[in-house]
Parts: sequence; structure tokens; C-alpha cells
Amino acid sequence: MITTRNIKEITLSNLKNGEVSLSELNELYNRTGFIFIGSKGRFTKIQKEIKH
Repeated sequence: MITTRNIKEITLSNLKNGEVSLSELNELYNRTGFIFIGSKGRFTKIQKEIKH
């Protein structure tokens, strides 16, 4: 059984260690507009989406 945590429970440490699922990242993007850039299974950059 896969348990998903509340978005408020996700920390930067969770992101750096790869402990966040893609569905949680998608929910973060939908709520906040943050884009997560990764390479070789690790996050290298987090930035705010710019809408024109």
C-alpha cells in the first residue's frame, strides 16, 4: 500500500533525498507553480514557473 503525505509535510530534505513521489511533485506544481529539475534521479534545481 502506497501512502501519500500531506503537501505541508514535504521538506527540502525529502526532495534532496528522493523521498517524494511524482504525484506529490505534481500536486506541489499545481498548488504553487514550482518546477523541479532533476538529473540522474536527483533534484538539481527548484524554480518558480514564470507565466507571461
